[in-house]
Amino acid sequence: MTRDGEPRRVDADVAIIGYGPVGACIAALLGARGWTAVVLEREAGVYHQPRAAHFDAEVMRVFQAIGIADALAPAIQPVLGMHFVRSDGTKIFGFDAPSHEPQGWPTGFMFTQPELETVLRQRVAALPSVDVRLRHEVVAIEGGGEADGEGGDVVIHAVDLQGGCAVDVHCAYAIGCDGGRSLTRKAVGTELDDLGLHQPWLVVDTRLTRDVALPEVNLQICEPQRPTTYIRMPREWRRWEFMLMPGDVAEDMATPERAWELVAPWVGPDDAQLVRHVVYTFHALCATRWRRGRVLLAGDAAHQMPPFLGQGMCAGIRDAANLTWKLDLVLRGLALDGLLDTYQSERSAHVRSIIDMAVTLGSIIQTTDPELAASRDRELAANPPPAEPEAPVIGAGVLPAAGGADPDEAVGRPAPQPVSPSGERWDDVVGLRFALIGDLGLAAPDMELWTSLGAHLAPDPPPTLAAWLADHGATGAIVRPDRITLGFTRGPGDGTRLTDAVRVALAPAP
Repeated sequence: MTRDGEPRRVDADVAIIGYGPVGACIAALLGARGWTAVVLEREAGVYHQPRAAHFDAEVMRVFQAIGIADALAPAIQPVLGMHFVRSDGTKIFGFDAPSHEPQGWPTGFMFTQPELETVLRQRVAALPSVDVRLRHEVVAIEGGGEADGEGGDVVIHAVDLQGGCAVDVHCAYAIGCDGGRSLTRKAVGTELDDLGLHQPWLVVDTRLTRDVALPEVNLQICEPQRPTTYIRMPREWRRWEFMLMPGDVAEDMATPERAWELVAPWVGPDDAQLVRHVVYTFHALCATRWRRGRVLLAGDAAHQMPPFLGQGMCAGIRDAANLTWKLDLVLRGLALDGLLDTYQSERSAHVRSIIDMAVTLGSIIQTTDPELAASRDRELAANPPPAEPEAPVIGAGVLPAAGGADPDEAVGRPAPQPVSPSGERWDDVVGLRFALIGDLGLAAPDMELWTSLGAHLAPDPPPTLAAWLADHGATGAIVRPDRITLGFTRGPGDGTRLTDAVRVALAPAP
């Protein structure tokens, strides 16, 4: 409290509730654009245990945009492959890391979350417009609803747990990145759609204390007696996951003795340190509503998915990339608030597609009937799925039309990122902007819009992008600040059509 008993007031453009990887990415992306942000986090520091373990090339491009790609090197390990095997090690099918890297990075990375969060927080700390307040617990959120008008603040009521005083953060927008038990989700007034998975697994994290001959690729051990996952994490870290079977008691499974018993075929106490052994119930959930006025959800507050594709944290980082460029335009007065409606319409559809894929993969891995498992193995060996399943398209939003008027499969998916012979990556040239690539045939009124948005112009794109255009029979393309392909131009009027789609999105009809 202040001397007169009133809460201490803090003002910012945006309040971010929660300082995990998603909240930190949002803070970094907004801070890089110069917006003032206050981050409120209940805990005193980075959680010391490893949790999330995988991110993909698209997420690495977000880390690249934030400026931490090089600093992450000690904490990450490129994924070398994923093999589906029987308990005796016999390979059913699998894939190894591809040699091509269309997004300028390996397809996927394993990482240790405490190290990742430390690097992210170091980057945020270097941004003068971001105020991080640890040990601040949010107790209520007021204002910001549809009926509160354009001028009313969102007010975040928090308590400084160290000083014991009340703090009120007044902001234009608030983003809840406060996890599965999200207070912000309650403030938004949304429910979670249950998408059909509630399966407990024991997760065992170890730290090798000496060299042990363990697989260099990740394994899905499709054994009906106990489906198991082995994850080759960076450096000395290794993870195993064991599905709980009928008759298993979670409390008994989560003991050190049981964990050592289950990992015994691979390591023992002379080989490794037992770091974590905890039973998680894998869920598939998605909020029905991600926004109430100027209060929004991101990350686990908006969705939770099973880990079979390693996309849980990835989904939250994609939320950050999608939301921040739109919020930037709204705060700059270059777009109406209605642009933010496209955040949920685009991201929720993508998240639900990923969840469906993960649930399907989980049903394959979690088969416990021996006869069904044998049939599954024969089918997968004869007809293995693609090594790189195609990422889903984002939902309707800032695309040429609802559902995408351009039938090209690249629209709504990440554009490629060339890397020059000297090692310069294309995204570093473009920055956090739209990119106009090749010959778009734009008229002067169209160019006025793109100039106002600060778009990067690349009439003579590097060879990789020129080849990409040729592969799609296009003369030009527009790529959004989140690296998603907006659309291609192939003839007269296409550039204006794409520009009009953006113009409508920036100023949607009420």
